[in-house]
Amino acid sequence: MNFSSAPKAVSATLYRANQGFRWNILALALVGVSALAVTPAAHADSYAFSFSGGGMSGSGEITYSPTAVPGVPGAYQVTGISGSFSDTNAGVSNAAITGIQSTSLPTVNPDGTFLPPGGDSAGLPYSFSNLFYPGGNSPAVCPPPAPGDPEPPYPFGGGYFDIYGLYFNVAGGYSVDLWSNGVVPGFGLTYGVGDAHNGTGLNTYGEPFSGTSVNVSVAPTPEPGTLLLLGTGMIGFAGSLSRRLLKRA
Repeated sequence: MNFSSAPKAVSATLYRANQGFRWNILALALVGVSALAVTPAAHADSYAFSFSGGGMSGSGEITYSPTAVPGVPGAYQVTGISGSFSDTNAGVSNAAITGIQSTSLPTVNPDGTFLPPGGDSAGLPYSFSNLFYPGGNSPAVCPPPAPGDPEPPYPFGGGYFDIYGLYFNVAGGYSVDLWSNGVVPGFGLTYGVGDAHNGTGLNTYGEPFSGTSVNVSVAPTPEPGTLLLLGTGMIGFAGSLSRRLLKRA
């Protein structure tokens, strides 16, 4: 037996083992990137949302048009919504959100205010605009009261929705309006929610000046560029790890 060849044989075996390990790591990284590639790409015009207050809660995803609404700073029209809704007051638990209540874009006055395009005319208990403000900076959109109108002006804005809000439908004949009261002096930024069943109002929480508020949270869904960076980072990590292993060998 030639003992002088033993170290070379061991080195060759370690080299082949490390080569195999390196390719295994790279293969796993490529599989991860492939999985990201076939995953439906998240759009920049979609936001995850959740809210809770007064026994009512919901969560899901909002999609909206990438085209800004003319005349309304920071506003985009919501085109779709999915998720679930619960109301412990009405015995509703994790009912599926089935879609947005459709309406037209508002007719905007020169001062940027407008009347809600959806609501009473459609036989619904709440007014709504279905506008979303990704910057969280909704303007005051209520027009000044008409002469003889006993209602005071409402010059408050702020939040991801306006005072009219987002109206969506829920399985079982339910519907929900989620709105922002804006930043009201003495109360800060507050939100409100109300639901209905077959067109009849059920519960509301967080009305303006009530001192209560719905907790609202929104966050953009990951963009395709973020997923691509994650994938390339996995490949870079795999390459770096394989080089370190070869050096040790």
